[in-house]
Amino acid sequence: MSARLRLAVLGGGYWGRNLIRNFAAIEGVEVKLLCELNEEASRECRELYPTLETCTDHGRIFKGNEVDGVIVVTPPSLHYQPAKEALTGGKHVFVEKPMAMSYQEGKELVALAEKKGNVLFVDETFLYDPALKVIKEMLDAGAIGKVYHILMERLGMGRVRCDSNVWWNSAPHDLSILRFLIGRRVRAISMHGSAYLQKGIEDVTVTSLELDGDISALIHLSWFHPLNTASLVIVGSTGAIFYEGRFAKRKVVLYRYDVGKPPTQRVQGIPTPNFIPIKASVEKEITEFGPEEPLRGSCASFVKSITEGIEAPSSGRNSLQTLQVLEAGIISLRKGGEKVSLEKVGP
Repeated sequence: MSARLRLAVLGGGYWGRNLIRNFAAIEGVEVKLLCELNEEASRECRELYPTLETCTDHGRIFKGNEVDGVIVVTPPSLHYQPAKEALTGGKHVFVEKPMAMSYQEGKELVALAEKKGNVLFVDETFLYDPALKVIKEMLDAGAIGKVYHILMERLGMGRVRCDSNVWWNSAPHDLSILRFLIGRRVRAISMHGSAYLQKGIEDVTVTSLELDGDISALIHLSWFHPLNTASLVIVGSTGAIFYEGRFAKRKVVLYRYDVGKPPTQRVQGIPTPNFIPIKASVEKEITEFGPEEPLRGSCASFVKSITEGIEAPSSGRNSLQTLQVLEAGIISLRKGGEKVSLEKVGP
């Protein structure tokens, strides 16, 4: 590998340009080559980055010694094959989420990366949001006691994929956050979904998960919702944590509970008064997390994985757990919401 880390980007659309911008700003990194079939997209990238070479031959970025790593920014259904070809060619790989469209394909990529001694990194961008580190520290310090339940909502109107549903596109964010913050194995999953905009491609899903430690989670995803949110609520025995993940609206709120005692008197067998008083108050609200966007942190973590050998939170090996839950969810969806054990997919 040369003194500078030379990268090629496969896909020059909206997110590809974001990645070029962030990688180009990292010291010691050169974004050398863009492979893009759409001439208009190539032209726009050349105008923004005049030193960037462009091509339409995918094979050029996988073979030879022009680049050390490949950034795969294709639609989800086209992640596996170019990632495999890049790894086979001895390149480090940064691939957009999800890593592949099946658990078996993900296992193959992870095994290939280990065999070649190359980094396989999945862009689970939210793991590099400083706000999540704040939440992780709160949980590790026991700020809300025992974790009981997690509610995650990723809703809004925006880019609606035509090759894969909202679960494959949005759930990797929430499942990776769940993996990072809670660290408990998902035992079983049940999912329902509806396809309103395109036949057979769900744009709304509601998913229930059972985790080790008797923790429950609910994930609500929609491309067909007028309000935008990427929110998380973690409910514990003594309090709760709220997180809004949209970059311009990011905040973390810690709530403290005041729970009364159950009634001790009964009238005709009914407790009186017939309720347990409970209320929540805000103990802390944090809205400042620094100017760096999570995507810059993701890109920097990929570079550090290569240059310093530090495994990233979204390494291929770690992200394989996300892929297992994704596939189990699809099995449940196709079975009408039947509860599916993660053992149905793999260990």
